[in-house]
Amino acid sequence: MATVDDLLRTLHRQAAGLRLVGDPDRQLPAHLRGWMPLATNALRVLEPLDPRPDDRELYGLLHTLSQSPSIRPGRIDAGIARVALTIGALGDVLNSAPEAVAQAGQVQRSRLQASIHAALHATARRTFDIACAAGRERAGDTVRKVAQATELAALLPLMARVSTLERLAVTRLTPDTVDGAVQLWAGVAEQTFNNFRLVTGVALQDAAATLALLSLTAADILQQAARRNILDREPAREAARLLTEASDAWRVAATWPSRVQLGGRAYEHQQATRAVRDALTGPPLARLTLRQQTHTLRSAVSTAVTIGGLQAAAVAAVADRGGLWIAHERPNLRPPGVQRRHVKLDWETMGWGHPAGRHLTDQANTAHQALTFAAEALDQAVLPGASLRGDAGRIGLVGNRIVADWWETTEPSAKARRPENEAQRGRPSMDRAVGR
Repeated sequence: MATVDDLLRTLHRQAAGLRLVGDPDRQLPAHLRGWMPLATNALRVLEPLDPRPDDRELYGLLHTLSQSPSIRPGRIDAGIARVALTIGALGDVLNSAPEAVAQAGQVQRSRLQASIHAALHATARRTFDIACAAGRERAGDTVRKVAQATELAALLPLMARVSTLERLAVTRLTPDTVDGAVQLWAGVAEQTFNNFRLVTGVALQDAAATLALLSLTAADILQQAARRNILDREPAREAARLLTEASDAWRVAATWPSRVQLGGRAYEHQQATRAVRDALTGPPLARLTLRQQTHTLRSAVSTAVTIGGLQAAAVAAVADRGGLWIAHERPNLRPPGVQRRHVKLDWETMGWGHPAGRHLTDQANTAHQALTFAAEALDQAVLPGASLRGDAGRIGLVGNRIVADWWETTEPSAKARRPENEAQRGRPSMDRAVGR
């Protein structure tokens, strides 16, 4: 399962890895041809993120590069072709989830835009460098303008470009993947727990037990990722602790008293939960790398929060509507010397406000709340983050993300303060180091 985060890391590695190879006179036309699919795919990604684009200049430049009637057909540079392909994959992921993109808000969309702009900036700078080496600056003038228009995004610190949309992924809805099995289960759980006729005690207990297993598995994977420095240790360990607490809470919620029952069988729900357990304990999870496991389980836990809410709401509904049955012993009918477990019990519907019903409802709500907190911590642990390092005036990679020139805020001494007119001189450009 490739997330937006995975694709961005790949995109930035590819853009930063572009190099002048061989004769620049021969490489420049191949680079400019590569900008045709690259600009087309970039527009396809950026426009859904910004339905009302304010940066008319950048969009106009990309439209010009996507057409490029003056470029003769021929070979496309392999490096820039890979960049175009990765941006196209980003477009596929984002366009497959328009509701999630819309709900993320303009701030999160702008942050993701900045990450894509940073990759475009690095790619454009490399193309313009090749044009300069070939002595054909005019041929790369449009690309140079793209580099200037996207420079500000490349100057932003890495954490200012982190977006919640990086968690998006295209889930394959098949039971042979962990996230796919959980997504299928979510659909079945919605049908089961929203229909009073289909809700059964077995389904409610099965759901709670499966959520406990999912939470515990995610906690174990996060602990491994923290030990191997795949994720930041403190956020990962905190998320693992909360997931362990959520697992314990769901295990308690899955343990109903023997005197409380809700009859019926939900075969489809039983099959869905079995597929999730098989995926968690079998090859679908084991065959992934540790980093892939963290992203897959993050997506699964996010979906599990919805399932947990459905389960808790269903428990409260059946407890309030008298859907549960509670066993009791007929008074004064147990013969002397006969143990209680050998006496046949009578079953009657549980009335509203019964202590046993309130107890089950409280357990389910507590478990759902614990899972919600754990999912939020898991999101923060899996999101990328890195401190700024590198040389000013260059394009480099920090945590597989492009870092260009950046401002460094310092507190100058009174003697070292520059005159105000000198401090306000000029703006940073793509040809000048900034801040260091």
